[in-house]
Amino acid sequence: MKINDFFLPTKISEAYARLKKEGNSAWLMAGGTSTAFVKSTSPKTAIDLTRLPLRGITRKSDHFRIGACATVCDLMEYKAEGWVLDRVARRFVNQHVRNISTLGGNISRVFYWSDFPVALRALEGTLTMRTSKESKVKISEAFHNMLAHRGAFKDVILEYIDVPRLTKGMGFGYSKETRTSEGFSTATVAVFVKVDKGLISDVRIAAGSVFPFPMRFLKMEEALTGEKAEVGCIRKIDFKDLDRYALTPREGMTLDYCKHLLKVKISDGIAQAVAEATGGSR
Repeated sequence: MKINDFFLPTKISEAYARLKKEGNSAWLMAGGTSTAFVKSTSPKTAIDLTRLPLRGITRKSDHFRIGACATVCDLMEYKAEGWVLDRVARRFVNQHVRNISTLGGNISRVFYWSDFPVALRALEGTLTMRTSKESKVKISEAFHNMLAHRGAFKDVILEYIDVPRLTKGMGFGYSKETRTSEGFSTATVAVFVKVDKGLISDVRIAAGSVFPFPMRFLKMEEALTGEKAEVGCIRKIDFKDLDRYALTPREGMTLDYCKHLLKVKISDGIAQAVAEATGGSR
């Protein structure tokens, strides 16, 4: 990536005006940790978002509002009842990168190893985007596929990410495999479960790294919906369904090992989420 100019706005309106002016030559950045992984032969103007007032985390009645420039370290250190993204942040590379990498950056430019897109696909929520005015996009819509994601983030500035606050009867599971503690993920799974009267009323299972872009396992979710909320519900899943997905094994893994690893991670994530939703330990 070749950067030939920098612009440091202090207002979101200034940042958007420059984004609109530069067009395809604009390069939005905050932490900047993804820049090394993006190949571009044309020079760019970097619009540095770090001075914008978009870093805090605020607890609302039923959700948390996160500024797009909040760092992964901010997410890790934030503590509140119903907050779960600290679990994802703790597994994020190392402290040096956590100090500068932002949530907005991690979900705006998605690589196969990206952690938070997987977590957000399971948790759901909304994104607040800024053009000449604010607009909201559901996470499920923005991350439906690569094309939808590209369209949702084109020529906009991400301001806030709203994620649900987990309450009684809800659980979240997160399981990630790496060859080394600081290595890229070889499989990442996130699971959200909601329990009503002892039965699973809602479930979302998302996975990344084994795909170029995070995916949801809709048939597995359907198999669990309505089942008794206990760890044994995992037996209801037909893991042969993995055969119909075009998996991408990483770091020399065989396809069979990739499927096995994914099965283990999905089972771990479901067990964690169910245990939390039913009042047990994660």
